[in-house]
Amino acid sequence: MFITRKDLLAVYDQLKDKYDLIFTNTASLNEGFSEDIPVIVGKAHGQIIELYTDAQMFVLDIMDEEQTKGTHWHPYDVERAVKDISEFMDGRSDYELARLPG
Repeated sequence: MFITRKDLLAVYDQLKDKYDLIFTNTASLNEGFSEDIPVIVGKAHGQIIELYTDAQMFVLDIMDEEQTKGTHWHPYDVERAVKDISEFMDGRSDYELARLPG
């Protein structure tokens, strides 16, 4: 299954009224992304979540507020991405964060 910008918008549309999420682009985040792509960003319990697409798949990043530690995985479809973001925004914070490069 190929994930597209339309799928990213579908995730955002399902969650935007329930959670404090921002639909923006990576250039505005100023986090060193190599290309400017759409991204969903949320913050909760001292952590940041970002969902974007890369190589036609979802990438979901969880980072501490300082962006020194994090983890990521690849939700396989819109429903799983919605579930993962909902769990995060509803208080899940027990992610295994590792030191980020840089």
